[in-house]
Amino acid sequence: MELDFSNGIKTYEYAMRCQNDWKHLHHIAYWEILFCHALQREWKKAMTMCKILLNENNWSKATYCYLLSTFLFEENNRVVTEEIIKLYKRVPELKIRLAGKSIPLEKYAIRQCDHFLAQQWLFLPALEFIYLLNGFYVLAHDRQKLIETLDTVDNALDDLERHHRNDQFYSDSYGSGLLLRGVLLHFLYRYDEAHQAFDEIIEMAKAFDEKSFLAPNATLEKGLIYINLKQKQKANEYLQKSLNDYKDYQLESRLQFRINAAMQTIKRMDN
Repeated sequence: MELDFSNGIKTYEYAMRCQNDWKHLHHIAYWEILFCHALQREWKKAMTMCKILLNENNWSKATYCYLLSTFLFEENNRVVTEEIIKLYKRVPELKIRLAGKSIPLEKYAIRQCDHFLAQQWLFLPALEFIYLLNGFYVLAHDRQKLIETLDTVDNALDDLERHHRNDQFYSDSYGSGLLLRGVLLHFLYRYDEAHQAFDEIIEMAKAFDEKSFLAPNATLEKGLIYINLKQKQKANEYLQKSLNDYKDYQLESRLQFRINAAMQTIKRMDN
């Protein structure tokens, strides 16, 4: 959480060396190390962790394969190769059901693969995944990393406009870019610009693919800005909108946990 990735990785590696009986502990460590590398955009090292988990762990091979595909796509500067296409095609074949239900992250990953295979491109898929797992809260500890990541998003949005305007899922790509941009602007205390990004997403809601999480997430993010500004009434208004105005979208339960946490923050402000 404090961006000391090197010591974090060393600690996870030490935890694995301490015992060999409980392999699941190793897999938890590999998962955490994966994100230590991803947050530093060390895609090759993140890919190594993905390959280990894909080979050794059965929790969600589809998710691991999706991340492997995505990190390879990022490492190749988002230029498509046959290997990348092959990996994305493999993801749906690996999906499983637990207690008769699909894993939400796998459903998200498979829809992303559908988008990729339809247009041979995705908008910063690794950063979007990091956002969905709350990784931007880690980056928020380092203003320079936030600025660098914002530059990456802005450059990708420029590339989107120049080269991908005719993509089948252009609107979803653009909305994803606005969401990432808005969150980074929020952490940089550029609240008006962040609101503009989130408002544009909300206005575009009907243009996105069905089950898109973009509009409900943007609505929540507006509420979080108002919490930072101590504007409790506005914050609660947008939290309620995020909770009640959108249904049956991807990763809905994950967002509802965030909404509930934000509501608890407002209650503590009252005390």
